[in-house]
Amino acid sequence: MKKMFLPVLIAMLSLATAAQACEFCTLHNGLGQYNNQSDFVSLTYRTTYASTTVTGGSVQPSTGNSLAINTIQAYYQHSFSDQLKGSLVLPTIDKTTKANGVKTDSSSGIGDAVAMLRYTVWGDATQFFGVIGGLKLPTGAKKDAVGTSTFSPDLVLGTGSTDPLLGFVYNHNIENWNYSFDALYKMSMKGYDGYQFGNVLNWGLNGYRAMNDHFNIGLGAIGEIMAADSDNDGKVSGTSGTVSNTGGNVIFAQPTIQYTNAGFYAEIAYQLPVYRNFTGTQLVVDNKLLLSLRYAF
Repeated sequence: MKKMFLPVLIAMLSLATAAQACEFCTLHNGLGQYNNQSDFVSLTYRTTYASTTVTGGSVQPSTGNSLAINTIQAYYQHSFSDQLKGSLVLPTIDKTTKANGVKTDSSSGIGDAVAMLRYTVWGDATQFFGVIGGLKLPTGAKKDAVGTSTFSPDLVLGTGSTDPLLGFVYNHNIENWNYSFDALYKMSMKGYDGYQFGNVLNWGLNGYRAMNDHFNIGLGAIGEIMAADSDNDGKVSGTSGTVSNTGGNVIFAQPTIQYTNAGFYAEIAYQLPVYRNFTGTQLVVDNKLLLSLRYAF
């Protein structure tokens, strides 16, 4: 499940900001993740590329600027009981911005960790509804814009804030079919240099079919609804209050192929934007490729 913006310096050069893929789209464990009722570990590699400039939902001529994000996500789920599951997520992030193919800035390191609990309100392994609660923790370091001591929102490793998370999941198995609907809402708090990212609602509607004992194919829709950011102290943008050219709505289509063998899962997924409507002018994500391994025990 599960997706921040270019620094003022780059914005002045490009007349656009770049929407980072939201943090919680990195919380990816693949097809049938909610069918794993026991403990599991997973490792996901995600590459995200942004080079398209839009105003609202209209594509604009290229500015020559781009943002590449490579993420390796470690995820562990522990089953406390049939009803209660806990999870810990830790991403390692590498980001690079370019102007006309020339590197302008970069960052890499540990990102913000996530700790969550999921409680099954009703149902069983075949069909259930659960509620989710947790925290995004400020484990990621501050990243300053190149040549300054001011927080860079686009190259963020950590926001500097502890953010509550609330959500739910509905999962249903019907013979060889599975579908799930989940949502996760992040309430953003004030972070580095007084910068406060907008609240984010992530949702996913996913389904898959077991083709045989080893292969599953799936198709899903992944959405992000992002509120505008706030610069509470005026240190980052130069003006206190709502940050222009931030916030919006995007939906990705996600086809997936998965291989399974006992408790081992390997898959490849691709996310392509099919709808987007952003506030003002922004540099937005073109696509995401995800490779994931999971082992349940």
